[in-house]
Amino acid sequence: MKTSRYIAQRLASQQPSSFSGFIVRLATAATTVSVATMIITISLINGFQYEVANKVYSFWGHIRVQALQPYRTMVAEETPIAASDSLEKIIAAQPGVVHVQAFAARSVVLRSTGQFDGVLIKGIDRRMATSDFSRFITQGSMLQFPDSGYSSQLIISEAMARTLEVKVGDTVSTIFLRNGDDIRSRKQIICGLYSTGIEEYDQQFVLADVRFLQRLNLWAPNQIGGYEVWLQDPANAPLIEKPFTQALPQGIMASPVADIYPNIFDWLGIQNQTKKIVISIMLAVAIINLITCLLILVMERTKMVALLAAMGMPLQEQRIIFWHYAARITGKGIAIGLLLSLSLLLLQQYTGLIKMDEKTYYVSTVPVRIIWWQVLAVVVGTFVICLAALRLPLGYLQRISIIKALRFN
Repeated sequence: MKTSRYIAQRLASQQPSSFSGFIVRLATAATTVSVATMIITISLINGFQYEVANKVYSFWGHIRVQALQPYRTMVAEETPIAASDSLEKIIAAQPGVVHVQAFAARSVVLRSTGQFDGVLIKGIDRRMATSDFSRFITQGSMLQFPDSGYSSQLIISEAMARTLEVKVGDTVSTIFLRNGDDIRSRKQIICGLYSTGIEEYDQQFVLADVRFLQRLNLWAPNQIGGYEVWLQDPANAPLIEKPFTQALPQGIMASPVADIYPNIFDWLGIQNQTKKIVISIMLAVAIINLITCLLILVMERTKMVALLAAMGMPLQEQRIIFWHYAARITGKGIAIGLLLSLSLLLLQQYTGLIKMDEKTYYVSTVPVRIIWWQVLAVVVGTFVICLAALRLPLGYLQRISIIKALRFN
């Protein structure tokens, strides 16, 4: 064992003075709090971004394929495209595609006994039943699709049900305009209620059979508003957008849902700035406390440093003594912070102990998503950066005068 490492271990095992002991405990606590705060913050923001984005994706998919419509950013009454097996094969052949389904949309008014509500009906096909949307059904069931004709069922949100004063099994009238001035009405049965927690969706969208929308719009049986596409990794949507569109027939384009709903995804993107700010502040706290701690320890051991220098120990070896000492303090703080943060995160993940206002934050409990490589990056990064920052207090060693330090009073 090297002499410097042996001395460092002896120093760490000795009982420090009351003041230096307090400083060591303070530095350890600061490192613990900093590491725990960084890991918890990153995991909570990851969870929040994932849960909210996944709700949007469950409703719309990751990419939408539809007719080229400049200046249109929201779902509306689309220009129809011709559905075909060849087009679906092109879509399914794109990298990372795992699910494809047809859709259409139409503005209508729902009327119950004495109540009205303007909504946008989203037409879906039977493939919707295999998507993640079913997790939002709170009462009733998904649509039933007959082999011929179209389904007369609707799925509305809980917010709409309260507005219309209806429940599962009740009948509502779907009122719409045809050819600009011809008012038509169709009776439909509410088969289920949903709740995504995203108010702008819950107050606006109704689900129905896409064939019902084809009848309302006077479309041919093969005409649809477009396709919704789910990817294995949503992060790849912007990367494959251009080659995806190039593979499609002329006049049809592929658009990431994140570009169609920038208000939600831009808001989620801002949370990344929160990560950077918290990490910067917590690293600064850990570094400042560790530098202060080591500087005090060096000053406290001035006579020992002078004696070692007088005996011929090189300055670099003296620095290594305090490097090892600081590494023990940093490592202990990181280990405790890691254990504390993971314990709290797993407790929240499995119990949902901390609740949130779903109308405001789109989630009912504080979501947790632990990404292990990020946790490892925090641990390793904190250790390396803190030790690298110790050059400043270790520079004090070369300013110690051997004669003055060893002079007897």
